[in-house]
Amino acid sequence: MTEQELIRGLTSGNREAVKSLVETYQKKVIKTAYYYLGDMEEAEDTAQEVFLEIIRSAGKFRGSSALSTWIYRITVNRSLNAAKKKKRRQIFVRMEKMLGMAKATEMATTGELLHENGEVSGEESFAWLRAALAGLPENQRKVFIMSKYDEMSYREISEVTGFSISAIESLIHRAKMNLLKKFSSHGPTQTNA
Repeated sequence: MTEQELIRGLTSGNREAVKSLVETYQKKVIKTAYYYLGDMEEAEDTAQEVFLEIIRSAGKFRGSSALSTWIYRITVNRSLNAAKKKKRRQIFVRMEKMLGMAKATEMATTGELLHENGEVSGEESFAWLRAALAGLPENQRKVFIMSKYDEMSYREISEVTGFSISAIESLIHRAKMNLLKKFSSHGPTQTNA
C-alpha cells in the first residue's frame, strides 16, 4: 500500500488501512515514545494516542514531507506532552536521586545502584542514561534522541523540528557536553570489591 493509498484509506475509515498503518509504524512509534517517557506502558498508551491522532487527522496530511516524518513529529509531540504532564518527571525520581542528591555509596547500601558483587548492571546504566537524558533541556533532549537513538540525519531532524542544521549541530554538541558533565560527576560507577 503506497502512502497515498494509506492516507486515502485512513480518511475513508478503511480497516485494512488502519491495520497497515499500525503494522508498519507501531514498533517505531512505541520505541520513540519510550525514549521520551522511559516507561513501556506509558509508551504503549502514547502510541495508541498517536495512532488515533493520525487516523483523525489523515485528511490534513499534505505530503510536503514523508509520511514517516509526519508520524514521527506527532509521536514526539505526544510524547513530550505526556512527559510534561508528569510533574518533575515522576518516573525518574529514583534516578534523579543518583544525579543530584545521593552519592553512589549511599545508593549502594540501599541496593538501588549496585548489585551484591559491587558492579553496575547494564539495565541500571541504561536507567541512569534515561534519567540523564530527561534532565537535558527539551530541545537538546529531542534532537539528541532523534540523532543517536532514532538514527535520523540532521536534514530529517530539521524537517521534524524546523531547526536549522547549525542549530541541530549546536544542540547535539551541548547535549553531549551536559551528559558528559553528569556522567563525570554522578554517573554510574563500578567498584572493585
